[in-house]
Amino acid sequence: MNVFDAMTQRRSHRGAFQERPIASDDLEKLIEAARWAPSPFNVQPWELTFIQEADGKAALADITERAIVEQFKDPKFLDDNSRWMRLTEAEWQERGDGVLLTDHVTLPKPLQDAPEKLLQGLLKNAKSFTLFGHLGAGKIPAKEIATQVREAPLLMLVTMNCKRYPPGEGGTRWMWLSMGMLIQNVLLAATAIKIGVQFVSAPLERAADREQIRQLLNVPTAHEIITLLRMGYVEENDGNSVRLNATEFVHFEKTEKK
Repeated sequence: MNVFDAMTQRRSHRGAFQERPIASDDLEKLIEAARWAPSPFNVQPWELTFIQEADGKAALADITERAIVEQFKDPKFLDDNSRWMRLTEAEWQERGDGVLLTDHVTLPKPLQDAPEKLLQGLLKNAKSFTLFGHLGAGKIPAKEIATQVREAPLLMLVTMNCKRYPPGEGGTRWMWLSMGMLIQNVLLAATAIKIGVQFVSAPLERAADREQIRQLLNVPTAHEIITLLRMGYVEENDGNSVRLNATEFVHFEKTEKK
């Protein structure tokens, strides 16, 4: 697969993976893709921790499950998420950004067949979902996602070694840029060898949860936790995605005011 095909075919895989473990030669390809990521002054500030054993995956799944339950009770978190939720495929395609609500949330039964206008109203005032959160609605998606984490053939924790700091006032900016380039390298390599990847964001949202992960995986205090990925073989990618038209973000000579 050439790099342009990998770019356009890459998807976040939200479903189950094949049960077989990641082959050692494919794992080596992912590591090599990460190793050759660019970084300013070639400081290479990244560290990767691979979790394959059941105990480690189960512990991360438990942290993930608790985090999601709490997020469903947090009005600010729900409001922030609602800005990027799209109710229908048509709306998603028209706007060219965000995610489909049904791809990310299992709605409570009373809402699954609710009229679109009602759901739109709830999204505009997403704080109202906290009522369902306190009634335990968050337990459903929390358990689903925790099971995916627990059953994933491979988890990869990406951390940034803050001691490997490039020169200049923009050092921190360049380190974050480096981490993004490393992750993109891994995603493209995984796509090329039919390994699906999903970001597991919930257990990284809160400082307390990140600290739990730090202690669980023996992450040094000088390392900042960047992301957690679940990985496994897939038959094919997860289908459609959308993007803004290039005219929405491409400028020539000067940035145009909107």
